[in-house]
Parts: sequence; C-alpha cells; structure tokens
Amino acid sequence: MKSTFASVLPPVENAEPTTSVRESYIRELAPRPEPDRSESQAARHVIAALVEAGIDTFFGIPGGPVCAIFDAILETPGARLVESRHESAAAFEACGYYRATGRVAAVVATAGPGATNLVTGVASAHCERVPMVVVCGDVAWASGGRRLAQASGPEGLDLEHMFASITRAAIRVAHPRSAATQALAVVDAATDPVRPGPALLVVPIDCGAANAVATRTERTPSHRRSVPSRDVVAETCEMLAGALRPLLVFGAGCRPFAAELRRLVDLFDIPFVTTPNAKGVVSELHPRSLRHGGLAASYWARTYTTRGVDVALVLGTDLDDASIGPTRYIGEGGRLVHVDVNPSVFHRNLPTHIGVVADIGAFAETMCDVVEEQGLRNGRSTALVRELKANTSAFEVPEFASDVGPSLRPHRAVADLQAAAGPDARFVADIGEHMLFALHYLTVPGPDAFSIELGLGSMGSGICSAIGLSIGDRSRRVVCICGDGGMQMVGMEVLVAVRERLPVVFAVFNDARYNMVYHGFKALTGRAPGWETPWVDFVMWAKSMGIAALRINHPGELTAARLERLTSGGGPIVLDMRIDRNVRLKGAGRVEVLRHMSVPQP
Repeated sequence: MKSTFASVLPPVENAEPTTSVRESYIRELAPRPEPDRSESQAARHVIAALVEAGIDTFFGIPGGPVCAIFDAILETPGARLVESRHESAAAFEACGYYRATGRVAAVVATAGPGATNLVTGVASAHCERVPMVVVCGDVAWASGGRRLAQASGPEGLDLEHMFASITRAAIRVAHPRSAATQALAVVDAATDPVRPGPALLVVPIDCGAANAVATRTERTPSHRRSVPSRDVVAETCEMLAGALRPLLVFGAGCRPFAAELRRLVDLFDIPFVTTPNAKGVVSELHPRSLRHGGLAASYWARTYTTRGVDVALVLGTDLDDASIGPTRYIGEGGRLVHVDVNPSVFHRNLPTHIGVVADIGAFAETMCDVVEEQGLRNGRSTALVRELKANTSAFEVPEFASDVGPSLRPHRAVADLQAAAGPDARFVADIGEHMLFALHYLTVPGPDAFSIELGLGSMGSGICSAIGLSIGDRSRRVVCICGDGGMQMVGMEVLVAVRERLPVVFAVFNDARYNMVYHGFKALTGRAPGWETPWVDFVMWAKSMGIAALRINHPGELTAARLERLTSGGGPIVLDMRIDRNVRLKGAGRVEVLRHMSVPQP
C-alpha cells in the first residue's frame, strides 16, 4: 500500500532521451543554513536539525505516513534526496556513501512494508559498524488502540522492538515540540565513537505534520578516545620483535587509520595480512604484505600461517569465520594480542593472550613511537617472507592474467577488468561465487580502492553500495563485480545510477545459477540440484533502460580502449560476462570455512 509522489522536475540540459525522465532531483549541496526557529511543521525542524548536524544526504522511498519528512527534505536548503528503488538498497547505498565520504547519511522509509524492507540493509550497516540515521514514518500516534493499515507502533509491527538488536537506539517522537531534539539524540547514538552504527527515529505522521516552534539546542561534540597503556604496547612490540614467525592482522576497524598502519609496517619489519573486509587497507603491493586471509585467502597467507605463527597482533576485527577461514592466525602454543573497541570479540574464535580495549589508531601510533625509540625490528621474518614470495605464488592460478582457455574463466575476467579499469578505479564486490575470485585475484593498492559488505553477506549489497560510493565521489570510476543472481534481486537500482549519470561499471559474472549455493550444497550433501535460472541477456536488459552494455564471452575481449569507448557517453554501463561456472577456488568458499571452524578449537 505504499504511495509515491508525482514530482515536477526541471528539464535537464544535454540529457540523452533515455535519461531525461526524472533525471535528477538531488539538490546541490549548499552552505548549511541557519536553523529555522519559526513555527512550522515538526518534520521541517527534524530535517533542519539533521542538516545542521552534518547529515544532509537522504536515501529512501516516499510513502503516505512519511510524507511530511519527505516534504521537509525537499524544502530544506542544503538537504538532498536520492530516491532509491527499494528500502534495503537505500541503506546499502548509504553505507557506500559513508565509505566514500566519511559523512553519515540518513535513510528514510514509510511505515509498514517500507520499514520491514529496511531491515536487511540496516542489519548490514550494524554488522559493518557504519553510522546511519534511520527515519521511519508511522500512522498517527494518536490512533493507538485502533486498527490502521501499516501501524508500526507497539500495537502494530512494533518497529522499536523489530530494530532493537540492529540499532544503537530506537526513539519514537512523542510530541511535535520534541521531534528535533529527539532526532539529535539519534545522531548521537549513531555516531558514538566507541560503538557507531544505525540508530532509528520513528516519526508518526501526526507528530511530523503538526506545527511546533524549534527550541535552541547547544551540543558539545563527543571525541572519546581510548588510549592504550604504553606498558602493554611496549610488551606487544617486544613479543613481536623477538618472535620466530610474527604476524600483524588488520581488520575492517583499521580503515580509518590506514596512514598509521602504513607507517607501522614501514617501521616494523613484520609481515601482515588483512581480513577480507579490510583488503587493501595497506597496499597489497607492500613488500611485507601477504595479501589477505580468511575467505579466498592468498596462498602466501595460507602458507605462512600453516607453518605456525608464534606471536600475532590482531587489530580491529571480530575474527569471525570469514575472517579466519583456512588461515589460523596463531599456531599451537603461540600468543595472540587482540585490540578492539569491543571487548566481547576477545577469545571467541581464537585464544587470546592479551585483550586490549583501545582505539586502533592510538594503539598503532604508540607502537610506532615504541618501535622508533627502541629501534625494534624482526630480521628473521624478512628472510622468511622473501623466501616465501620467491618460491610461492600468491594465487591459485599463477598465470591467471594470461589464461587463454576456450571459455572466460572467472580469474581471467577479474584480471581483464582490473587492467581495463585502470589504477584509479574503485572496486566493490557483491556477495556470491564471484566474490571469492575478486578477493583472491584483485590487487588492491590502497585503503579506498576496494570494499565489500561481508559482515552480513547480503546479495545485492555491493550493487547498491557501489551506487552510494559513486554518489559520494563522482571523480573516480567504480567497478562493481556482481553475479546474475544479485542483479536479478536488486538490479532495478541501476536506475538510480542512470538518473544520476554515475560512472559505475556493473560487471555481471553471468553463470545462470546461484553458483555458490550450487557448489556449497553439493559439498555438504552430495546432491547437486540445479539452482539454475534461464540465461538473462543483461545487454538487452541494460539497453531497455538506456544503459550502454557489452557481452564478454572470451578472455581478452575486454580492453581499456573498449571500456573507454563504452563509457564515453557518461553514466553507468553493464558488462554481461559469460563466465565458466565450473571453475572454483580450492578451499576458499563458505562451506570450507564453516567446516574448518566447526572443528573443536583449544
């Protein structure tokens, strides 16, 4: 029963015919306005308060119970609206936007199905610790006790309870005069420096549409930073310096501190790996990099950890099964120091010698100081890494970039994409079998060149977050490696990329089935149901929406020159890459990881 708005849009100059309809009503960013102190709808005070707090980009889909909020977004100077095609997609886009800009976005949905559709995207942001303001409409709060369609309060869907486990706070506006200050309370909960994540504001239509006078609210920014004990840092450095086979492990929580970590690995002669979610946080071209561990781990990481690590320092990861997989980061009798802002992650999957609750950046900075002051190095590991790299390839197929087989194998598809896209491209991996090849074969040169929403692992998340990433930074090409299954789920979200003329390449690894499910089910049960779909012609599908597209059937067909011609008209493009679906990475999938993690550990 969701309703939509009919918008009157100004004509877009020089727009192609296929993209002129609803080309764009995202407003250009303007200097933040002075907050509105006059009497007006409470919804306008809510949006003005959010914009004043720095939250000026809103992703979502309009509907009846939330119409006052959408009207306020359209009327508030400095606010811009991105109309998505699905509510969960809006949340994934907000995650991508945050990764590109470091700025918190808001996601807005109507009551009933709008709110329930949001759950998966908000859950993903929760797992990724991405701050996000979630605004949901509701039917009139004054109607409590009566039966209204889409009622989402305590006597209906009970949104606060539904979102309780995946938000940092859930606040329902109880009175028009308190709406703006309650919105600021949600901002504070979402941006808590120790535990960032989504926070929910529910605005019943009667509260949002009623008039109120905004009161002056003075806020003092919170900058909590947990500084580690220097003695603990020094002890950790000394253990690493004296180890026979030391290892640094960087997780997704390290991304804001890439510069500090780069300085650390330059100073301290110790090899490092990343978890899949942190791939590239320090360049994989660095001489001490063993690339990444966990799902689809590099053969360098597998070989080094198999031989037994005696001291490991783990920073900013909860060490879940996808982060560890076949690369157990500490050997028998070894000592593991685990640093995170959340102490509940210690000891869960690997035995922890020292658990340190501290800011990752502060810990890394203090390590650098200690290493410099004491002149600490570990020369033994240098020789080990040099020998490992001289005698072992990082990849299952060492010559994957020159594979000229009769079919387009996934590893060659990844190589052709990276070569064609150029060194400045940002890659996003969606969830599926293609993800394993992207993780294993992409070489990521820096912290902003790769992202994946692996905390929840929702198909379609990468397709949407690539859009949000490009909205946040249009200066660089974004390449989304996705599957036909994910594109079938959320593919219409590409209309947002069309409307905004975003430079996104959607590379669809088309194998006409849920390939990860197929192989995993077969490995677990011995049965091989088809899990197949009819072959979708994504070239025809894309062209029906005015998107340039190309089918790739063989290795070497995709080149930089061909990609440039295809993207010369601006906006997104689609590549229908018909890959060989029977080629797999050995020991890289979710099933293998689950089997490994199900073995009792000491």
